[in-house]
Amino acid sequence: MLDTQRKSAVSAKKRLLFVGIGMYLGGTEKAFLSLARQIDFDRYDADLLLAKKEGPLLSDIPAGIKVYEMPEFGDMFLLSAANSYKMIADQVIKKHPSSVFRVFSYLVRLLLFKKKRQSIATSMWIDFMRRYAPVFDNGSYDAVISFWGDRAMFYAADKVKNAAKHITWLHFDYGNPPRDNGIYRPYYERCAHVVTVSPSVDAALKSAMPDIAGRCVSMENIIDSKAIRTLALKGESFPDAGYSGIRIVSVCRLAEQKGVDMIPPVLARLREEGLDVRWYIIGDGDESYRMKLAESALKHGVADIFLLLGPKDNPYGYLRDADIFALTSRFEGRPITVEEAKIMLRPIVVTDYVSASDQLDGGRYGMIVPMTEDGIYEGVKKMADSRELRDSFTMELSKHDFGTTANISEFYRLIDE
Repeated sequence: MLDTQRKSAVSAKKRLLFVGIGMYLGGTEKAFLSLARQIDFDRYDADLLLAKKEGPLLSDIPAGIKVYEMPEFGDMFLLSAANSYKMIADQVIKKHPSSVFRVFSYLVRLLLFKKKRQSIATSMWIDFMRRYAPVFDNGSYDAVISFWGDRAMFYAADKVKNAAKHITWLHFDYGNPPRDNGIYRPYYERCAHVVTVSPSVDAALKSAMPDIAGRCVSMENIIDSKAIRTLALKGESFPDAGYSGIRIVSVCRLAEQKGVDMIPPVLARLREEGLDVRWYIIGDGDESYRMKLAESALKHGVADIFLLLGPKDNPYGYLRDADIFALTSRFEGRPITVEEAKIMLRPIVVTDYVSASDQLDGGRYGMIVPMTEDGIYEGVKKMADSRELRDSFTMELSKHDFGTTANISEFYRLIDE
């Protein structure tokens, strides 16, 4: 009798497939790990399909999750403006020589219609993957979850067979930069749920596509505050231990989206004002953008105080010891790094991206500044100038526990309903 009950319980477990890109040091990967650690593996069998089975966080995936790599064309998930020609030549044309004519037609459109480049590039990616990437067939799944967002969603809908339902996550501001509804709508319509990571991200999507509003579910990412504080006690910190000025830290990719290029001119103005500050950037990115940043730092005479530290598996020691956390993004969804800075009680300065007011309660938990060099300069200067202001934000943050694991029950509801 007991054996029968056990077999029945096992057979009743639902099968989940998460679709992602890689286990790099980004906010999406950290959010996935926080969710994955909460899954009840007595109720669910979970698989993870990655475009590339690589990244420093790969070893952090819970043992209960089986990890697979896409059989081919996973490199296409890393396609960007900087590597597009080489990537398409290597991944598409060399493997399928006849595709050169399709590639040429897209390149012509990219050259002729500059204002529509993002839409054309997205359509090209979907077309190539739909046409050339092999199907992933690993049996039937009760739910396929495109946690990494749009490319994962496109792939899951077109290439993962035998799925009872599709669920996708939206981590970015749909309206900035503008997306092509004609591309996204058919995929969102194939999803039972579109999970948006903040009320403002939810509102932006519903405003763009009111007809899919009924599929939208606003659910903040799961964040384990206890784990972050524990890691902060173990993490390395700034190499210049004897420095006594103001340390500003940003944890972000080196990308135009993150606005890191606005920092050198801001630092130059702060130095002219006589402020003793150093700005540390933790993160990796495109090498050409990194060189652009280094050249700008030299041009503005701040190479000694604009410090690119590279990616860190555990950045929390730096957050622990920073005087100010700053994020200079031109657009965002709901960045995990800001939540981490809140947990570490850091005085925060962020630009006015779509969910900034949600995250900082309209300025209660930190400063929200215009998305310009002047705005960043004024905000950082004000924060760096006033120990009293920094202490007031730290005191306010200390009254709250910003971590959350409660959303796992909402996740289960999406799966089980």
